[in-house]
Amino acid sequence: MKKIKIRVPATSANLGPGYDCMGLALGLYSDFTFEESESLIIEGCPEEFRNEDNLVVKAFKKAYEYYNERAVSKGTSQISAPALKIMTESAVPVARGLGSSATCTVAGVLAAQVFLDDPFTDPELLMLCTELEGHPDNAAPCLFGGLTASFMEDGMPHLASFDCRDDWKFVTVIPDYEVKTSEARKVVKQDIKLSDGVYSVSHALCMVKALETGDGSLLGYACRDVLHEPYRRKLIKDYDKIRSVSLDSGADAFFISGSGSTMIALTRNEEVAENIRSALCNAFPNFDILILGVCKEGAVVV
Repeated sequence: MKKIKIRVPATSANLGPGYDCMGLALGLYSDFTFEESESLIIEGCPEEFRNEDNLVVKAFKKAYEYYNERAVSKGTSQISAPALKIMTESAVPVARGLGSSATCTVAGVLAAQVFLDDPFTDPELLMLCTELEGHPDNAAPCLFGGLTASFMEDGMPHLASFDCRDDWKFVTVIPDYEVKTSEARKVVKQDIKLSDGVYSVSHALCMVKALETGDGSLLGYACRDVLHEPYRRKLIKDYDKIRSVSLDSGADAFFISGSGSTMIALTRNEEVAENIRSALCNAFPNFDILILGVCKEGAVVV
């Protein structure tokens, strides 16, 4: 009877100008314990998710389905997915723009990888997670850690990994309300001007370089976005004040995490990070304000 624990990191997608393509793994984690069982048992999550529709269960089964499709094509034996007891211990908030759905998807696929004795390549793991997520921007850093850029081509996800300095402090502001992803997508314009496309590409490239080199001045300019943040900021009622407090307290840069409602302020200075956190805690006592680092290892079997 196999029993494993998988730890997966939170992720922040977009990073300002990297709309639907850039992502970063952060040092905030969810743990999922998988154990063979006579029937499906799910603990540690709300009652509404303790069933076959649980995203972790769906991801686990999807990986088995893919394995069996390959087995048929190769003429090898198929393997039925076992019933599981799943225990969830999550520090990643749901529906706040920190990749909570990706943590579930990646955990389920990686659990199947272990139960099946590692049959999948890294590209196959990313493909399976992306098919469930719809985009690789959260799945890629959640799986592999660090700073990633990804895109879809001919129905397959592709990614590149980049260095991100260890000393960046991500002051993460998690409001006590959510922004629905469906609403956040509705407000974004579907057609853009050529100049906005050039602006986004140039800023995203410099954003990567600034995170790699630690250039806070460059980061402050590079994090600016014209594709989604001007519209999504209106869905976060405290955006303007949080941004103002963060920048006035010394942050080099500020952006919305994913589709929100979480926002992130950046600095490499530990004292400045604490000052930002203190100022935000005073202004928003009901919000969770965390200082996080980059997670470079991604999802791991503990």
